[in-house]
Amino acid sequence: MFTDVLIGDPDHPADLTHPEYITIGVAINRSDRKPAYFSFVLPPDADRSQGVIIAFMKTIRDGKEWKVVRDDGSMSQLDFNSCNEESCVARVHQQILSSDGTPSMDLLDKFLHTNRIWFLFTRNHVPYRTMKALFPFQRDYKHLMETELKTTTP
Repeated sequence: MFTDVLIGDPDHPADLTHPEYITIGVAINRSDRKPAYFSFVLPPDADRSQGVIIAFMKTIRDGKEWKVVRDDGSMSQLDFNSCNEESCVARVHQQILSSDGTPSMDLLDKFLHTNRIWFLFTRNHVPYRTMKALFPFQRDYKHLMETELKTTTP
């Protein structure tokens, strides 16, 4: 599964004549129907030593209004596994581990049960951020599980 996130924020609006994206890829094992890994593909000029920070957001009711808040325990800084002239890639398993080796975040759970994913990375030490709603991912994941990866019962 793949989805693209348009890079652009109020300080750095997207250039629609030359749009840039962060690509989220999820490799799913057919045998157990679980993600083998998640990959986050960023532009090649991302600061390699900084990696990328991801966080998940929830939309909650605040009186008559709605607001977006960070999901507790959902922020993680990911190192790039590789960078070349085309991209920088951070690839992680479904569970992100804390420094003591215990699971700190289940990515599939966050992708399926929060509303948005937020990214922060730097270029020439200048921060860039962007956000994407997760309902298209949730819809596509459900469709994939019900069709191509549908379990058969004997």
